[in-house]
Order: sequence, then C-alpha cells, then structure tokens
Amino acid sequence: MTTTTMTVPATRLETIATRQQKSFVRDVVFAALVALAAVVSVSSVATAVHAASSPTQIGQIAQR
Repeated sequence: MTTTTMTVPATRLETIATRQQKSFVRDVVFAALVALAAVVSVSSVATAVHAASSPTQIGQIAQR
C-alpha cells in the first residue's frame, strides 16, 4: 500500500509562496471566465444587431 504525505511548508516564506501560487491559479481561472463572458456578450450583441438590421426578416414578421 502506498501512502502519500503532504509536505508542510517549513518557513513563512514557503507558506507565502504557496499561497501566491494558489492565488495566481484562481486569478487565471477568473480571467478566463471573464473572457468567455465577453465573447458570449459580443456574440449576442452581434446577433441582435444583425437581426435588427435585416429588412427581409422584419418584412416577414409584418406579413404574419
């Protein structure tokens, strides 16, 4: 049976370095989610602008 042991940081500097690494990962994930939200937002606005500027679709709706 193999056991895994977690290493405990020996010094305060190692503790700070570990926390900064975790913080960096969290910041990267947050930035990726913000970028994804921006892409979805731009895509939605572009679709709305295209739908609003298309006269054939407006004419079809008016004929119904």
